[in-house]
Amino acid sequence: MTDQYQARYVAHQLRKKETLIKIIKKRHSDRIFGEGQIPDETIVLLHDSLMLCPSSCDRKAVKIVPVDDRDRKALLGGILVGGVGWVHRASHILLIFADPIAYKAGNEIEFMPYLDAGVVIEQLYLLATALNLKCSFVNPNIREVNRSHFKTVFGDKIFCGAFAIGFPE
Repeated sequence: MTDQYQARYVAHQLRKKETLIKIIKKRHSDRIFGEGQIPDETIVLLHDSLMLCPSSCDRKAVKIVPVDDRDRKALLGGILVGGVGWVHRASHILLIFADPIAYKAGNEIEFMPYLDAGVVIEQLYLLATALNLKCSFVNPNIREVNRSHFKTVFGDKIFCGAFAIGFPE
């Protein structure tokens, strides 16, 4: 027998489930962004949400580095193979790095950082979609000739990809 409180609880759980499914269905990759900079508070929210992501052995070794400077975005637009011609138009490009020190067992450094980053990327997609922002993942493919310059400018952690984010058109 269900009382009024249990009925409200069940309805609440159903609404949460429907909301998540709605966000998942709405999520997609965008390569066209509107004008304007995303507020710093939103970038902080995205960054802080990463601490809620599950990760291998709870390492939390994946971090993002936000890039909103015009010149650095232009550089990334030329270096990131999957972002050529469009990524620089995003309000922010969130570079996704894993700390190599975190991966110690066997050959896990060859794959585990990318698995951990995949969970982070999905979290970024869901949150950006819930915030009505446009976004897209950019794979970590960098031409050999550009790799040393990328590391000089952005650091030498394990680069797992980038996440472009901006306003709708």
